[in-house]
Amino acid sequence: VQAKSAEVCHLVQKQQAAMPKRAGAPANARAAKAPKVVEVPPQTPVDALLETLAQHAPADIDTLRPALPQALGAKAEERQPFQQMVLDTLKKLIADASGSRAAAVHAAEAAVIEHTALEADAAARLEAAQQEESAMKQREVDATSALAAAEADKRSADGALGAAKTALASAESAAQAKEEAARAAEGVVGDEWIVIKDGALAGKDWRARDKHIKKVVALLGEATAPASLCAAAPATLKERPENRGPFAKATVDHTEQALHNHVAALLAERDAALAAIKLTEAQAVAAAHSAVEEASSRVSVAQDASISAQNAWVDANARVSGLMSEKLAERREEVAAQLEEARAAEKNFQAVLATFEASTAPPAAGADSPVALETTSAATATAQPAAGADSPGAPETTGA
Repeated sequence: VQAKSAEVCHLVQKQQAAMPKRAGAPANARAAKAPKVVEVPPQTPVDALLETLAQHAPADIDTLRPALPQALGAKAEERQPFQQMVLDTLKKLIADASGSRAAAVHAAEAAVIEHTALEADAAARLEAAQQEESAMKQREVDATSALAAAEADKRSADGALGAAKTALASAESAAQAKEEAARAAEGVVGDEWIVIKDGALAGKDWRARDKHIKKVVALLGEATAPASLCAAAPATLKERPENRGPFAKATVDHTEQALHNHVAALLAERDAALAAIKLTEAQAVAAAHSAVEEASSRVSVAQDASISAQNAWVDANARVSGLMSEKLAERREEVAAQLEEARAAEKNFQAVLATFEASTAPPAAGADSPVALETTSAATATAQPAAGADSPGAPETTGA
């Protein structure tokens, strides 16, 4: 058994010796460079103050920032006019920012007080608002109904106008037909009748003569002449004028009279139709036009009233919604958060200002260092120079 074990170990050692070795790193290989860490210098009290003031006047801060260190570092007796202007500008910016934050706190406190008073009498105001909302809703419903009625009247007026125009067109067409009939009858009486009455056509033109006679007899029929006259006229008109006897001549006279009477009747009907158009159809169209204009005016007024009523109802509904308990609670949280935010902003500003004032406080007695910027805040009030200190006075500012 020991012999077999030794043989196995020998084989394993040979296999391991035959396997290729892994490539190792070169001995002189360089270690990977660690990334450079850019160290951010800590923010100075001056920078912190300027960042806070930049929320109000970013343009001034951008131009003031590079000039401020030299102005703060200059002694009062060595300070140049421009350096004094830099310090004065800084004092004004501090005063403005302090006043702005104080005003924001005051406004937020007023909003909280106002909302507290609103919640105190919300129930009574809600009832009044609901009554007003109900009245505005009824007004909106009435205005909508009035608008619908005005629009219906407008549609009716449009329909009446259309009917009046149709009647006018029909009357004008009928008058035109009467005009054409009268002109055609005048043509028969003025041309065909004269030719056959006077026997102007020769015997060989009997076909043209018979055609004229047919037109005359047809016109007699339209004139509702007696049937006997319509029957006697053709034979009479075919005779030569000189061959006509007394009855034939009387027949010609009656025929001519009937024709002229018919033409006169046609012209009278035409004139009557035209007069009727002026008195009836044309006036009806004018009246319908006037009715449409009045209806359109009422629709316009009703539309304005409807829009006004809808807006009034929406406003009243919004007031009711604003007085609901859940809305009041939401508003309470909102104004409280605004007050907390305003106070935090003011507190943060005062802390930044105090740190700045502490960093620029005058040195101890006998120290020779640039003058500090004085303010009226509590931070600088506790950092006044000792009696007899050999240090120039700094310009005053109005801190919060």
